[in-house]
Parts: sequence; structure tokens; C-alpha cells
Amino acid sequence: MNKDSVQYKVILLAVMSAICGLLLGAVNSITAPVIAEANLATVKSSLEQIYPGADFAEVTDFTDDSGYITAVYTAEGKGTVYSIHGVGYNSDGFDFLYGINDDGTTSGFVVLSENETDGFGKRCFTDESIANYTAISVGDDIPMVSGATLTSTAIRNGITAAWNLWNASK
Repeated sequence: MNKDSVQYKVILLAVMSAICGLLLGAVNSITAPVIAEANLATVKSSLEQIYPGADFAEVTDFTDDSGYITAVYTAEGKGTVYSIHGVGYNSDGFDFLYGINDDGTTSGFVVLSENETDGFGKRCFTDESIANYTAISVGDDIPMVSGATLTSTAIRNGITAAWNLWNASK
């Protein structure tokens, strides 16, 4: 076959692409667990606010039809932590962690980010409101904050989505 022919160049390109694909696949299989562990280490400090000293594992095989749950982590022998994204008055939304003990009680509520309106949506993230969220168990009424309907509703929907996943795992 002539090295200047189109067929030779196509075959050479196909062989080179296959070799590169195999090499990338091999590198990915080696680095994927390392990357997953590094990602878990990034959020571990926040998770430890709910379960100090626990061994965490990320759950990747969950289905959340509501769209509120962004990640799920188990704390071995203690409970489950749900990373939740909701949208209140501010269209950027907010993120928080919500922990559920193995017995269905709330283990914690940690605000990761929020940029809600002062005097309204921000009231949902005060110590008093967070204490109300942590005082509930699966199936209880979720407290709403008067005057912060959009933010309260998003928090309630996020917690409800976490409860639904928690119930489905039992």
C-alpha cells in the first residue's frame, strides 16, 4: 500500500485513535478512584459537622426524581447525609447538607452556600431556623419561615426529597 494513499492514512489514523483510546481508558481506570477520594475529601469537612469522625462513602446509585438531591453520603453505622440544592428568591439558589440518623431523626443541617434576600430568605438560615430543621424526624411537619415562602418551600421540598430517598433505602 502506498504511504501517500488515502486508505493508508485512514488506517493509520484509525490505529492511532484506537491506541490513544485504550491508553486514555487505562489512565482513567487508574485515576478514577483517586479523583473520587479527592472529591470526598473536599466535602468531608462539611460532612464531619454532621457526623464527626465518621467514615464516609459516596452513594452513586440513587435516583432523585425531584432534582433537589445532588449527592448522597453514608456515614458507616450512623446515618446518611444528603447534599441538597434549592432555589428560593435568588435564582442562583442555595446548597445545604441534611443528615438523617439510621433511626430517622435529623442529625444535622449545614448551610454550604446561600445568597438569599436579607430580612426574608436569609431568615431560613439563621441559627433559630436551623434548630427547627434539626428538631424534626422523618415524616414530621417541616417548619416554614413566615415571609420567606419561596426559600422555605425549597428547603421543605429538599428535605422531603431526602426523606423519600431515605425511606426508599430502608
